[in-house]
Amino acid sequence: MDSPVKIDILTLFHNGRELVDPYLDCVSRLSPLLPFTLHLLDNGSTDGTADLLAARAPMLDFPLRLNRSIKNQGFAGGMNLLAAQALSDFLFLLNSDAYAEADCIEHLVHRAMMDDRIGICEARQAPEEHRKAVDLATGETTWCSGAGALIRRKAFEEVGGFDAKLFFMYCEDIDLSWKMWMKDWKCVYVPKAVVVHHIDRKSHVNAHSRERRPLEHYFSFRNSLFLYHRFRKSGEGHLLWSFLLKRFTSRRYSFGSKGLFAIAFVEHIRYVPYLLRTRRIWEGRRHHPWIRLTETSLAE
Repeated sequence: MDSPVKIDILTLFHNGRELVDPYLDCVSRLSPLLPFTLHLLDNGSTDGTADLLAARAPMLDFPLRLNRSIKNQGFAGGMNLLAAQALSDFLFLLNSDAYAEADCIEHLVHRAMMDDRIGICEARQAPEEHRKAVDLATGETTWCSGAGALIRRKAFEEVGGFDAKLFFMYCEDIDLSWKMWMKDWKCVYVPKAVVVHHIDRKSHVNAHSRERRPLEHYFSFRNSLFLYHRFRKSGEGHLLWSFLLKRFTSRRYSFGSKGLFAIAFVEHIRYVPYLLRTRRIWEGRRHHPWIRLTETSLAE
């Protein structure tokens, strides 16, 4: 790259006081070849995370914009808020519990600069990744995880960012990726760029770990239905019925989880008019080959 590309790094914190120092240490080790501004949002923490971030801010040797929300805006709402402040051509989304290797952003930017139709470049997640298809020749993939991804701001703005009306947590990155594909932006996987992130949140030990599994069951179930209504193609109705049958009859899920599924199913109904209305925006574009409901939890 002939001249430095400016980056805005966007990260949300919610009751993650123990993550602050490891996260800031990670960011401080990123390649100095790419100047960046760090944008952080404390998303309604009650454990002193915001105060610790404010205390650490004067010690940093890179620009930081620290925001605090009394209410938890969720991932979609929080990222939209930070993206609205961004001035750079690229946004790097990084989870607060993820560790980006020093040259991670450099690899992502290099790949993005090779093709101006790339909307998202996703880093490889270690030690375990989401299971989805990737074209080994081009790196094109069905969707990119928001845990560690570089997004072209022009593409992000063109598709309207994350849909915060629908998504609080889970599946918002799939929705964003598929809207990009429908607007002729590409979603690309870059294996040389590495982010260490443990997908299974049960492995994280923190005071809120017991709360996460019910939240995951509720939102992943409800948001999977959102994806179905917005992106389903003709002949895919069997995916919905199979999904519902497995969730409500399988011994894999407890009675408590099935109760959450029932609540989520009822709750999702009030969003159906909005989903159908926004679905019409993309009429005729939903048959893109990389939009695959079979690679979401609907097919699990």
